[in-house]
Amino acid sequence: MTATLADLQALAAATFGEPVTVEDRLAGGGSGRAFYRLRAGLDGCAVIGVIARSAAEVRAFLGFTRHFAAQGIPVPQMYGEDAARGLYLMEDLGSVTLAHRLHHWRAQPGGESQARAALETVVRWLPIIQVRGGEGLDDALCWEGRALDAAVFRADVERFLAHYLPQRVGTAPPLDGAVREDLDALLARLDALPREHFCYRDFQTRNIMWPEREQRSGPVFLDYQSGRRGPLAYDLASLLYSPDTGADDALRDRLIAVYLVALGECGAAVDRAEFMREFYPLVLIRRLQALGAYAQLAGEGRQGAYLERIPPALATLRDLQARGRFRFGLPALERWLERVIG
Repeated sequence: MTATLADLQALAAATFGEPVTVEDRLAGGGSGRAFYRLRAGLDGCAVIGVIARSAAEVRAFLGFTRHFAAQGIPVPQMYGEDAARGLYLMEDLGSVTLAHRLHHWRAQPGGESQARAALETVVRWLPIIQVRGGEGLDDALCWEGRALDAAVFRADVERFLAHYLPQRVGTAPPLDGAVREDLDALLARLDALPREHFCYRDFQTRNIMWPEREQRSGPVFLDYQSGRRGPLAYDLASLLYSPDTGADDALRDRLIAVYLVALGECGAAVDRAEFMREFYPLVLIRRLQALGAYAQLAGEGRQGAYLERIPPALATLRDLQARGRFRFGLPALERWLERVIG
């Protein structure tokens, strides 16, 4: 993409009928997009202008946003777009994410109940996004692939092997033939899971804004442009075992129960025992993906933010390993994981 900040300002000026000023450049996290807070006129409200590298990514975000908004799902309001050049303008939701809210609430006496209520709210929305949001969605918008399948999971594991292990473990235990066979078996098992519903792909607290104002209060969902069809449990695994969520086992059990009730209300009821059989394999794949991503982004020069996320993510894996959550009847893979995680 060749769009510039001047192009973004021109789009905003054409949209609002007056010149705009750049108030601030915002952090983009691990995204390759550039975010700016723009203001139209002296008394105009702020909007967020985005410059993306990929027109396909922009088409996905805009298309998903329009579709979800039509289903009543809280997503940002869009004001203007030039998808061909990777530009769009959206509602300014502030800078407070659910991760920020959870940290703030838990720092106050009695705040855990607020944190729990917020997470229950988000978990009730998740089946609506997956099931109702997935109905009638144009799969052609899924620019990184239409399904969360074995190929995607394998790429996530390879990212972990390529970026995390060399940086953090040193001489890593090899993936010999037996380990590879077990890994292939695990990926085949995950590949066989139903994939008729929408999978958000990166459903975690930093991708959920939480404004508190009269016009907009509660969760607003973002960064679903990498979504595609996938297993239902993947998104819940992403949320519940992200360190920013701050959940213990009792809260996770509660949130799983809330999710399954909400899933049934969306007409996609599943048996809890069946759901849990595939839950922890997806937790494993998701956490390996996260460690690989953190290590890769840290290696690209963004060390501070991403190196800080590695210890809590690793601690989560070690705790799950110690409690036998990764015993899938694949002994060679399990022994390899013990060495790598330990």
